[in-house]
Amino acid sequence: MSRLEGRLRDAYRGAADTVVPATVRDLGEPAAPRPRPGPQPTRWWRGLTPLAAAAAVIVIAVLAAVLPKPSSQDQQSPAPAAAPKFLIADPRGRSPLDVRDAATGALVATVTLPTEPGSQAPTANAAADGRTYIGSVATADGYHYVVSLNRLNHCRSWLYEFQLNARGQPSAVRPFAALPTVGAELLGLTVSGDGQMIGYDTLACPGSAPQPFYVAVTDIRTGQTKRWTTPAAGFLSLTADGSMLYYTLNLQPGTSVVRGMPTSAAPGPAADRSRTVVQAAAFGPADEVAFAAISPDGSALYFATYPEGSSGPGIGQVRALNLATGRSRVVYTRVGQLGLVTADPAVQNFLLQIQQRGAIQQRGAIPLRLARLDLATGRVTDLPSGWLGPAGSVLTW
Repeated sequence: MSRLEGRLRDAYRGAADTVVPATVRDLGEPAAPRPRPGPQPTRWWRGLTPLAAAAAVIVIAVLAAVLPKPSSQDQQSPAPAAAPKFLIADPRGRSPLDVRDAATGALVATVTLPTEPGSQAPTANAAADGRTYIGSVATADGYHYVVSLNRLNHCRSWLYEFQLNARGQPSAVRPFAALPTVGAELLGLTVSGDGQMIGYDTLACPGSAPQPFYVAVTDIRTGQTKRWTTPAAGFLSLTADGSMLYYTLNLQPGTSVVRGMPTSAAPGPAADRSRTVVQAAAFGPADEVAFAAISPDGSALYFATYPEGSSGPGIGQVRALNLATGRSRVVYTRVGQLGLVTADPAVQNFLLQIQQRGAIQQRGAIPLRLARLDLATGRVTDLPSGWLGPAGSVLTW
């Protein structure tokens, strides 16, 4: 189980007593209309450093290389999807981040983050400073990244941005201009493929002026934010045009769901603005949704389920849901828990952290192995995992 999954589970269990099963919408509701995409906006990374301008040219070439080629009607099976080149990992839970070659596991570079939240530049002792920890990392293209830093017991997060060039070397880290700080602890981040929208969810904050759980989106061009309250939230995913936000919600057993909400919806309770598209109980009475990601065009939702609290090993599944028909198919299945980490920006591959069956526990945890799941073919390819700690550490592709 990844660090984020553990934090999500703790948050869900703390909020479970406040929710009743009746709050889960059924699947018979009509789909919320999605606004048609307008003219392409200026991407947030176009206002970055000169390095980003050069990287943007590289990104176009790289994305052209990895996007699926049209196939003929005679083709018997989908062509394998190309995998992203780099992994971003946080083996220490705090600065610096590791940039690793996905194919070899080799350390390519490190990304040093500020030790004092809100500071303009990193400091030399970042790796030894435990006052802040890394929350989430998100990317729309595998080269431009947003990362959140959370300050323990301060109920605040700070966001930063950096870029990688084609060799995986990072630019300088600087505050994320559209959303430099949030008055809550961020859990998840997602960036729309067009670079216009960032989505995130937060933990509830106690204190004299308590903050509830909420999901939110910020327009990167204008800096305007809309947010919706929710009993808890989990993994987030935006469509490429930023018009729809999908989020997981795991509360009481049998109520684990994925919901979709138009980002044009008015602020307020998320349950009133969204509809349920996945009910994990349909696949097992105690199943939970471990991860979910929407395809860039918004037509398919890929998600994983596993049985929570099962007395046996249970069956974990990755499924693909056709949102037009409401039907899902199994992409991959295995005995035991699936530790889903992330999807690549094109939502063609899932990166899995899988518990190694029969392995000896290390420091109270079962060793994990990394694997890439091709969502088109269902093929699983093992990735070098010797550098991965027993608690897991990969954040994103």
